Amino acid sequence: MFEIYRSRHNAHHFVAVSKDDIRENARGVRKSRNLDFLTDVADQGGPRIAFDAGAARSRIARDGFYAFAVTVETREHAA
Repeated sequence: MFEIYRSRHNAHHFVAVSKDDIRENARGVRKSRNLDFLTDVADQGGPRIAFDAGAARSRIARDGFYAFAVTVETREHAA
């Protein structure tokens, strides 16, 4: 399970940490005044829109967190 945090200053920036991670980087993300908790995401299944659990696991193992950006754009439906 991952905890997803959103930047207070940039609506496109997010950070994921493992829910059970107690290392310093994960604690820093949780306590950051620049981030707000957004949601939990299960680590099973395939990639979701804007979130890839495999990439998250790899970066968290290496860095203790996984930072990623999301840009959502409204597209007009052509008739």
